[in-house]
Amino acid sequence: MSTLTHSVSGLDVRPLRELLDGEVVSPRDEWWDEAREAWNLAVDQRPALVVFPESVPDVVATVAFAREHGLRVAPQSTGHNAGVLGDLSGTILLKTSRMRGVEIDPFGRTARTEAGVIWIEVVEAAAEHGLAALAGSSPDVGVLGYTLGGGLSWLARKHGIGANSVTAIEGVTASGEFFRTDRDNEPDLFWALRGGGGSFAIVTAIEFDLFPIDEVDRDRDRDRVRPLPDR
Repeated sequence: MSTLTHSVSGLDVRPLRELLDGEVVSPRDEWWDEAREAWNLAVDQRPALVVFPESVPDVVATVAFAREHGLRVAPQSTGHNAGVLGDLSGTILLKTSRMRGVEIDPFGRTARTEAGVIWIEVVEAAAEHGLAALAGSSPDVGVLGYTLGGGLSWLARKHGIGANSVTAIEGVTASGEFFRTDRDNEPDLFWALRGGGGSFAIVTAIEFDLFPIDEVDRDRDRDRVRPLPDR
């Protein structure tokens, strides 16, 4: 355990626990080592606390607690790319894996996913309506990290990268304010969150376009995509 992690382990987290529907895990708790793990087990994550939010108010409360105690907040869905977070001393690791809401609009051909959703959940829900997202090949990668980081799928040559299919983003700023942004509302923030780099906000949900796909045949020579007729 690092010195900084040890020095903040004496924080009284009871006020935060009382506010959350989710869970707060500290270094004193029995399942601390399990809670701090990422999908990429080669990365030894040692934050000050781990929080598992279940709602936007949970995220807002966590940010307020972090500001009050001089801590940083690092959001994480699955932890496939955990290494880029770097040193987590003095940081609350906000693991969004319990925020799993998925909504499919088959008529508007869009999806809305919360921060902890993985791709298989979207792929299966969209497929019921003959629709597909610009997902990658791995079913257990988080939708948010993949999409907002670019997102190159086997449909990219026709429909572009995943970040370009995003139509709206919801989240919480460093000051603890909830926001919703799209091309017409806070367009600079909308651009920045879709692969602009930097730590602009904690994203709690995204909305993105789906595409009418009947089936995908993969052979050794090429991918063949058969689109559904326009509705």
